[in-house]
Amino acid sequence: MRNFDFYNNATWQEVKPKIKAIIEQFQQQSKTKFEDLKSFYQDLEYDHSFIQWMFPNFYASKFNPNSYKLNLEERNRMIKSQTILKRFHQNYILILRFFGIQLRSNQIVIIDLTDDSIKFNYFSQPQTQIIQKQKSIQGTINQKVQSQNVNQKQSENSKIKQTTIDQFIKDKQQILKDDQQFQQQKKIDNQKNIQIQNTNIEYKIDQINENQQQELVLIDKNQFELCCLKNTHNLLRLKRILSSLSVLKHRKEAIQLCQFLKKQLTNLGKEKIYQEYFSGFDRYDEELTKNELKKKKGENRYFNAYKLLYVDEDLVEKVDISLIQ
Repeated sequence: MRNFDFYNNATWQEVKPKIKAIIEQFQQQSKTKFEDLKSFYQDLEYDHSFIQWMFPNFYASKFNPNSYKLNLEERNRMIKSQTILKRFHQNYILILRFFGIQLRSNQIVIIDLTDDSIKFNYFSQPQTQIIQKQKSIQGTINQKVQSQNVNQKQSENSKIKQTTIDQFIKDKQQILKDDQQFQQQKKIDNQKNIQIQNTNIEYKIDQINENQQQELVLIDKNQFELCCLKNTHNLLRLKRILSSLSVLKHRKEAIQLCQFLKKQLTNLGKEKIYQEYFSGFDRYDEELTKNELKKKKGENRYFNAYKLLYVDEDLVEKVDISLIQ
């Protein structure tokens, strides 16, 4: 499983030293500054042995006999590894930059993790009741002592005082018991508060991951035109990239890139290039929502009719739409 090993081991020894250095640079960070952008372009332009390793698919390369085509078992192992998928995505960012394209977030999200509605008020009813009870007991004692001092004899006063003291101790013990229960409840509420906050944070992060979209931006028009209009072997590279993205759990990225290419090539008056090389990778009817299918115009587009874009003849009967889902 050479393709799996290439990404799993991440030594990048299968490619030439210059390409290896570039891969390592992009693996460490998404936004890479180039000391020599011209050399970066030239290194990737004139080396034809790295693209098959970085973007494996189910075809054997005609240009690099030292590379290996994917098999289904290997592909399934690769898509189950988050580490491999992350490294694969970084290489996608790398190759986009070669084509003069950059992947950018189209919005800035500020997270406010504070939420007063989930904080508990620990000085509300329970504690207020305890304080009021303490005041009531003290008032009752004072009243009883004053009343007995006026109406009873000294001996009776001593007895009443003792009874009052006993009652005070009993009430004090009850207060301590109530306070312990309150503190215990406060501890439980604290734990609930933390759990709620953690749940809210996770939910907000999930929302951000769902809502925050990334867009493809053309940052070097000259390089894009050079790749697609002059050095046209790069069109075959793009086909391999679209195929590899689709089968390695990056189908959304493949569709996005496909639509980006359509827009840019159409703007250049070269829509025929898009139709010839890339239109087959665009969304299929199985990938459309019900509303999109209702509004759709034109011929049906089912995955089965485009299988050969993804797999060689030996696998045509073994795969279905799930290969790119």
